[in-house]
Amino acid sequence: MIVQKTKIIIVLFSLLFVLACKTSKKVGEGEYDIAFKNYLETRKIDIKNLNDGNYTDYYLEFLNDKKKKIISDNHYLKVDKVYVYQGGKNKITFCVFSDDGNEYMSRLYKADRDFLTEPENGIIKLKQEFKLEFLGNFELNDKFIKISRNIRELSGKEFNEGDLGRLENDTIRLIENYDTKKYEYKKKWLAKTYKTDYKFVYQPNLKVTKHEADKTHNAYYLIEGTFNVERNLEEEKMLDTLEKGKYQEK
Repeated sequence: MIVQKTKIIIVLFSLLFVLACKTSKKVGEGEYDIAFKNYLETRKIDIKNLNDGNYTDYYLEFLNDKKKKIISDNHYLKVDKVYVYQGGKNKITFCVFSDDGNEYMSRLYKADRDFLTEPENGIIKLKQEFKLEFLGNFELNDKFIKISRNIRELSGKEFNEGDLGRLENDTIRLIENYDTKKYEYKKKWLAKTYKTDYKFVYQPNLKVTKHEADKTHNAYYLIEGTFNVERNLEEEKMLDTLEKGKYQEK
């Protein structure tokens, strides 16, 4: 059931992606149809022979390939690499942005000695492989990244949120957070924008292995290796202030 839900989310984002591209790039009428026809020709497929079912399948393939190209052509995002956020008081966040526009994330308590060694000479080692799971989707616009997440808590409460981030060399700075409609990047009408400064740092010594989805499991990443210790007291203060204000309102 979870696997089916994830596939539905990815299809919805693929369809939203083409609409966003048409709006942002102001492409002319028929340009996507021409590009799709050229895509089929490179695969030696005659568009006249497609029925409704396989037309949709091939069109989604075309959109996914186009999205992957936009991501691979971006010089600022480290794709399929690990970014780490250490600004929280109790937890460390590990994040991977995949080449197909998905975000994978998990957190560890800083005091979790089953997974983390004590810092030594500014370095922490993962004692065993750690799993990052699908959390949301993202889109790129040069040096900016938009992230959309649909989150369901154990209590059953569901909420949708988005982040705006700026790509800077080996870091991603998330600078805005806001509520969104389900599976969308655009801020919800009248929703409050929270100014943030979450600094995710690329950690080259953390290695990743991707495990593709199958009939019973969604795709996920396993990470292992070491990472540098980072701490920002100003960021921790900002986090405290933001969380108190945001969750008092909800």
